[in-house]
Amino acid sequence: MVADCLPDCAGVTAGMTLEEALSRNTGTIVLDADEPTYQRAFRRVLAALQGVSDRVESVDLGIACVRLDGLERLYGGEDGTLHALLNAVPAYLRPRIGAGDAKFPAFVAARTSDAPGVTHVPPDAAAFLAPRSVDLLPVDQEARDRMHRFGLHTMGDVAAMRPESLIDQFGVAGRRAWELSHGIDHDTVVPLPCEEAVVEHTSLPFASASAEWLLTAVDTLLKRAYARPRMQGRYAGRVTLGCALERAAPWERAINFKLPAGNWEQAAALVRRQLEREFPVAPVEEVTLTLSGITGEAGVQAGLLPDARKDRDLRLLDAERQIQARIGGNHALYRVVDVAPWHPAPEVRAVQVPIDPSGRDGMKPLAVPVPVAVREGAHREPVAVRLGDQWHALTGVEDSWLFDLWWMPQPVSRAYFRVSRREGGSIVLFQDRTDSSWYRQAS
Repeated sequence: MVADCLPDCAGVTAGMTLEEALSRNTGTIVLDADEPTYQRAFRRVLAALQGVSDRVESVDLGIACVRLDGLERLYGGEDGTLHALLNAVPAYLRPRIGAGDAKFPAFVAARTSDAPGVTHVPPDAAAFLAPRSVDLLPVDQEARDRMHRFGLHTMGDVAAMRPESLIDQFGVAGRRAWELSHGIDHDTVVPLPCEEAVVEHTSLPFASASAEWLLTAVDTLLKRAYARPRMQGRYAGRVTLGCALERAAPWERAINFKLPAGNWEQAAALVRRQLEREFPVAPVEEVTLTLSGITGEAGVQAGLLPDARKDRDLRLLDAERQIQARIGGNHALYRVVDVAPWHPAPEVRAVQVPIDPSGRDGMKPLAVPVPVAVREGAHREPVAVRLGDQWHALTGVEDSWLFDLWWMPQPVSRAYFRVSRREGGSIVLFQDRTDSSWYRQAS
């Protein structure tokens, strides 16, 4: 189904089938709808609008109604209030605001505006609506198609009809269309509940389909979320997990808790159970976690026995923050988590995560390769390597191996060499066989 289209797509309307739309416009460019991403972006917009007014209604994806009466003194008049609404929406979304005394005329003003900004409905709303297409009326597609067949192409055409005639032909939809075409709309704004939420985000060092990578990211984000001051002594009833995938549509799941979770360990156990049943279908690049359904009570009695593991973690955290105070606030203590010990690339096998959950640092890989310059021998083996500003002769190859992950979206193919240095000791080098570049593999 067509979700939306540009004005140049003549004869195409939202809701028609893709086949019908393509038959009316040859050479059309089709963009697949990414519903989870749109929904997440719109939820952020609604939350921002709720920061301006406590009476915000979500009408449809991308469409919201906001009551402004009573806010004039807070924002310095109606223009100041509209300016605050406009600034609440990211500019890249090109927000268009219609301002009027009723919902429908205001919607039409916004929907028909040619540029981002505010459009005011004039005092004579019926005259403003008269030249607008009946396709903007909130009646079903069949009723709009029949209006066109009867020669009622604009709201002015509908307004000129007797309401009885429209009721005879279109029933309740006819009466509704006649009233709206005259600018009469008695619908009130039905405010959304103001739901508190905590949102955390991280990017994985590498796109990975490993369950441990994702679970480590989830644990890290849950620790961050529960470390927020506003979560102290509070409980979350739901976790929403969103993943940006490599060469695949975004993946999102909402996990509702039977009993609210008051710490990250409880929430992590529940999320892990869900991920055992459902898992992203492609390698994960980014993870966004949202805590919602936040309350001040758990509904269960707290345990009476001390938690030795929690006590140990608190002592580690206290030590970490004391060290941070001495070294200028940088993280000092990390824990190492095995996320893909089976992987042939050493830097993908483990990740370090800061002990302090309030930090913004994400997960960092270990054993990251460093680019180096290498001189090759007759059989393309390394015979000298430049470390720093000096070249070092290599006396021989102690061991060699290779791997080729050709089936991955971004293939990885490497030839490894453990080589002896003339000064003593050995180092591990590898050549990336996709571009012939050389690297030193950190241990």
